[in-house]
Amino acid sequence: MRKNILISFLLVSVTFLMSFMASESVKAQDQKPVITSKTFGKSFNFIIVSDWGWNGYGHQQEVADQMGKTADSIKAKFVVSCGDNFQVSGVASTRDPLWMLSYENIYKALSLQVEWFPVLGNHDYKGSTQAEIDYSKISRRWRMTDHYYTFVKKVNKTDSARFIFLDTPPLVEQYQKKPEEYPDVAAQDTAKQIKWLKDVLYNSKEKWILVFGHHPIYSSSKTHGNTKEMIEKVKPLLEQYHAQLYFCGHDHDLQHLHEKGGKLDYIVTGTGGETRPNSSNELTVFSHSEPAFSVVSFKGDSVSVNFVGVTGNLIYHYSRVSN
Repeated sequence: MRKNILISFLLVSVTFLMSFMASESVKAQDQKPVITSKTFGKSFNFIIVSDWGWNGYGHQQEVADQMGKTADSIKAKFVVSCGDNFQVSGVASTRDPLWMLSYENIYKALSLQVEWFPVLGNHDYKGSTQAEIDYSKISRRWRMTDHYYTFVKKVNKTDSARFIFLDTPPLVEQYQKKPEEYPDVAAQDTAKQIKWLKDVLYNSKEKWILVFGHHPIYSSSKTHGNTKEMIEKVKPLLEQYHAQLYFCGHDHDLQHLHEKGGKLDYIVTGTGGETRPNSSNELTVFSHSEPAFSVVSFKGDSVSVNFVGVTGNLIYHYSRVSN
C-alpha cells in the first residue's frame, strides 16, 4: 500500500515538474526584446507614426505614451507622420480644438517636443489641408512647410540622407471624383508634384533616399491594398533614382514588402491609433497587426527599420545597406 502511494506521489511530482518546465519554456519563448537606450547606441534615430488622429481614443494614447519613452531612450532626432493626422474629417482651421485634443495633449512627453514632419492623408483632405500647413507658423514642432517638401540631414560624419515627403491623396483617382467630400484635392497640380519629385530625385547625391507618403505603393491588406496610381506614377521614379525605402500608412497594420530582384523596401506602419486584421501576399516579408510605431536608425553603413509595440517590445527588425 505504502509502495503504491509512494509511486503515485512520484508520478504526480514528475508530472507537475514537467508541466512547470513546459510553462516556463513557453513564457520564455513568448518574451520579446524590449527597446532600451542601448538598442541603437549612438545612432541617428527618428520615429514614424501614422493614422493616429483619434482624440486619444483607440490605441492612440498608449502608442503616444510609449513613443515618449522610446524617444527619450534613443534620443530621437524628430518624428515623421505618414498622414491621417486627424480622424475622421481633418481640421477646420489652425484654431480647431482637435489640435489640442488629438495632438498637443496626446504627444506631450518632453522627448516628443522635437520637430514633426507630417504628410497629408485622405482623412486630412476632408478638412482644410492649408490649416495643417499654416499650423507650422504657430507650432514650435509641427513642420509641414507645404503639401510636399524635402530636406537633407547628416546621419553620421560622412553620410547624408534625403527625406522626401509626398502628398499622395491627390494622386489617387477616387478622391478626385468626390470634390464635395475632399474639397482641397481639385486644387492640387499632380503633374507639378510628379515633376518636382523627379527633379528632386535626379539632383539627389545623398547616400540614402527615404520617401514618405500616406498611401501604400504595395500593401497586402484586404482593406485597401496596393494603390494603382502610386505603382504607375511614383514607383518607377523611386526605382530609377535608387530610393531605398518607402514608408506609408493608410492600412492599419505593420508590413514589410519587397519585390524579388528589387532594391526598394516598402514599409507600412499604420497602427498609431487603430488596428485592422493583417494579411500576406507574394511580396510579404513581414505582416502583423498590433498598436505600434516605427523607429528608423542609421548606424555605420546600414539603416534599420523597427516596429515597436506599446510596452516597448521590439515586434520586428530589418536592416539593410545602401544600394
